[in-house]
Amino acid sequence: MDIKHVDLHLLMIFDAVLAEGNVTRAANRIDISQSAVSKGLAQLREIFHDPLFLRNGRGVVPTHKAMEMATGVRHAILALNGLASPSEPFAPHAARMHFNIAATDYVTFTLLPALMRRLASVAPSVSVAIHPIEPLMPEELLLLGKVDLVLSPVATATYPIYRQELFRDDYVCLHRIGHPLDGQALGPRQFASARHVAMPRQNGARERVLQDAMQQHGISRDVAAQVPHMLAIAPTLACTDLIATVTRRIAQAFCALYPLRMAPHPLPLGEFVVSQLWHERTHPSQSQRWLRELIFEVCREL
Repeated sequence: MDIKHVDLHLLMIFDAVLAEGNVTRAANRIDISQSAVSKGLAQLREIFHDPLFLRNGRGVVPTHKAMEMATGVRHAILALNGLASPSEPFAPHAARMHFNIAATDYVTFTLLPALMRRLASVAPSVSVAIHPIEPLMPEELLLLGKVDLVLSPVATATYPIYRQELFRDDYVCLHRIGHPLDGQALGPRQFASARHVAMPRQNGARERVLQDAMQQHGISRDVAAQVPHMLAIAPTLACTDLIATVTRRIAQAFCALYPLRMAPHPLPLGEFVVSQLWHERTHPSQSQRWLRELIFEVCREL
């Protein structure tokens, strides 16, 4: 390969296509024409003797060679950009930046209002986009450069992924005020005798923990309704005799909006940790470090 023909422009095209999985969106991301992106990809394919990206439905997927190049390309972009202003401090109050964050519905519901309130105060021109974590794993989103940060109940991470604990939560039972079980000491048998609302799609860890605990107690649930997102849980509970297993923070928010009551969970589900994860390529970035510190501070106040 003749590496001397690879410049920052081509690296940015590669990085944008990898992140977006679509040539049109990649062009919009770096503010050039679609034809310029296609031309740049053609040059990269000739230089590296590899197709790099293959068509897949309405988008493209990276080849094995492209995946091998991904981290190095991102490092090179950050290094070259750093040369332009190596000592220029990040000023959040004047910054006009956009950050891409992947998060579960639970984390978005819990954190986003407080985060946006803080951003409005200290960085009014900064914007964020929240992306779903599924169907990719958190690590994949970071390795592919699709997001800057992942907020998720992930307990471990290995290099080149960094992890920082943000806050903890636990689980409670939630039902309507006036439910037949209202005011009773809810035990495993009463829990099993009720009909339930379940949300298996997101935060699957909760469902696995719950299934394991029920198996240990020799009980099972009668699931009357499975819902795709948690916003369906509260109004459903409010008008039925169903119950649900939800996090304490979510239960508190729902109880403030609906005639619902939360009760201690009868099964030992324990706590879980919500963390922020980021890739080594963004670790030294001033703006990224500022965002991580801001999110950490906001979570301390939740």
